[in-house]
Amino acid sequence: MAALGISGTLRAVEIAGVSYEPAGDIDMSEIVSAVENSSVRGYGSSMRKMVSRAPTREGVVLLTNADERAELKSIADNAGVDVTLSYINAAGDKMTAPGWIEMENNQTAENRTTVQLHPRRDWTVIVGQAN
Repeated sequence: MAALGISGTLRAVEIAGVSYEPAGDIDMSEIVSAVENSSVRGYGSSMRKMVSRAPTREGVVLLTNADERAELKSIADNAGVDVTLSYINAAGDKMTAPGWIEMENNQTAENRTTVQLHPRRDWTVIVGQAN
């Protein structure tokens, strides 16, 4: 049985070549499988339904100032232009992909801007190289 890896807060997030500070208490959600499985019930048995899905990263909370939020808004609103997305997890693994972002919201009390990372294709993983 393999040993458990290191888990915890993201170390870094970079969008379009600009580094953003991830909030220390976030728990980003990674869509890791290529399909969503469900069932379609028939008379007597069920049929397996498989729907393709993208490997998005959701709930990415960044600590931002007004200039950084304006830049993120510009990137999100720039339709048709992919940017480089990357992040480094607590174990030091770096994930990178071309894609785009969705700005979900900004919380003014703590300047917490939540974004989603949408890769054009699968993430390239560099295991433990960002220590």
